[in-house]
Amino acid sequence: MKMVALGELIKSARVARAGTDEYPLLSMTMRDGLVDQSAKFKKRVASNDVSDYKVVRRGQLVVGFPIDEGVLDFQSLYDAGIVSPAYGIWDLCDDTRVDVEYLKKYLRSARAMAYYKAKLRGSTARRRSLPAEIFLALPVPLPPLDEQRRITAILDHAAALRAKRRQVLAHLDDLTQAIFHDMFGDPATWASRWPMGVIGDMTQSAQYGTSAKAGDSGEWPILRMGNVTDSGRLDLRDLKYIDLSVADVPKYTVRRGDMLFNRTNSKEKVGKTAVVRTDRSLALAGYLVRVRCKPEHQSEFVSAYLTSPFGQAIRRRLAKAAVNQANINASELQRIPIALPSSDLQRKFTARIESVDAQRTAVQNLLISDDQLFASLQSRAFRGEL
Repeated sequence: MKMVALGELIKSARVARAGTDEYPLLSMTMRDGLVDQSAKFKKRVASNDVSDYKVVRRGQLVVGFPIDEGVLDFQSLYDAGIVSPAYGIWDLCDDTRVDVEYLKKYLRSARAMAYYKAKLRGSTARRRSLPAEIFLALPVPLPPLDEQRRITAILDHAAALRAKRRQVLAHLDDLTQAIFHDMFGDPATWASRWPMGVIGDMTQSAQYGTSAKAGDSGEWPILRMGNVTDSGRLDLRDLKYIDLSVADVPKYTVRRGDMLFNRTNSKEKVGKTAVVRTDRSLALAGYLVRVRCKPEHQSEFVSAYLTSPFGQAIRRRLAKAAVNQANINASELQRIPIALPSSDLQRKFTARIESVDAQRTAVQNLLISDDQLFASLQSRAFRGEL
């Protein structure tokens, strides 16, 4: 396949500033590229003064940083928008020579990102930059325009399948809360339906994790606060390791059915929870509290309650803001009011959540296969083998 330097396809754009004019404010994301900031974040997150922001026209390429994470995109949302003054803006030299969608896919491909990563300059990880001359020297496979469009269509089809799988996962994450409200109703009405108590009435123990320093080796994989997701699940990727003495194993390890409570984070995220749904041997770090329920109670019920809007409001009221972090300790957690529905109803809830989790695992495995297929198609496409 014919190869050309990127510099034959794009050129530096003439910089225009927002000044006093009004434009849509755009943000760069790793997954979705350029997005309308108000739609993405539901609020404005840029500074009030955007007069120095760069105007980006439809069809121009915007390059952010770190470039080796694929933070670049062609602007296709508006006739003109504005982006951070730190971003680079490039014009396409000749749209009869290269298809914009094809070029975007290549510039965000694993092959291109490996090139960026190898050529970055600077010593601070996320602030390392790629000099313009090196960016423009990137070799780009350039088949005829019709072939570019054919490749783009194939990759778009594979990407659409991955997007649908992610949508299914998002719906399954939402289903837990839907089941919770279907079975237990609005927590504001609980006092008229069940005996009321506190979370401590339901717990057998509440144990802080270990303060031992984690590293890349050790006998025990360790869960840290970053492994507890916003959707109330455990993400078992990117685990560190520790060693534990025989005496510390019962204190600092988890078992299936334990609830993990994130006792420190931002005020919006402190108190995130996740239930352990694996028999894998795992330790827990000191920023987490391991809550082990009494046999007649279910941690799935407690976790769903704390993840509900009602529970989140309680967590925010309890959070004690420090300089950058908010905190809720184990004693405060155990004093949170909660209904005490029957053991049978709690067990039925857990069974339904476990069924949803099994479906989610199956979809997640399919998404892994989709990702592998997409990577294979992408690699073959840019080698001229598709």
